[in-house]
Amino acid sequence: MDSASGRRSKLAFVIAVVAALYWLAMFVGTHLPVVPDPNKVPNSWDKLQHLSAFAGLAVLLCAAGAAWDIPTRRLLMTVLGIIAVYGLFDELTQAFVPHREPDLYDWVANMLGAGLGISVYLVSRQLLGKQPS
Repeated sequence: MDSASGRRSKLAFVIAVVAALYWLAMFVGTHLPVVPDPNKVPNSWDKLQHLSAFAGLAVLLCAAGAAWDIPTRRLLMTVLGIIAVYGLFDELTQAFVPHREPDLYDWVANMLGAGLGISVYLVSRQLLGKQPS
C-alpha cells in the first residue's frame, strides 16, 4: 500500500470513528429522561436542535462515505435512507423514556436537517473543487 492510500485509509477510519461517536452521543442525549416543566412551557428550540443535530450527522456520514470512495449518488441516497430510518427509530424509542414522547414533527425536523447536512456536504465539495463520482 502506498503512503497516499494509507493516509486516505487512516482518514476514512478517523472520520468513521468521529461519526460513530457523534451518533452515539446523539442517541444518549435523546434518550436521557427530562425533567418536566411544571409550567408546561414548550421548548421553542426543540426543532432547531433536531435540525442541527441531524445536519451534523448527515455531514459526517457523507464525509465518511466519501472517504471510503462510495459513489456520490449512492452515498447521498444511502445517508438519507439511514437518517430516515434512524430518525424514526429514535423517535419511537423515546416512548420508553420517562417524560419523553415520539413526535412526528421532530422526525420532520430530523429529515430537514439531513437535507441541510447533505447540501452543506455538496456545497463544501464544490468549494473544494471535488467532482462527484
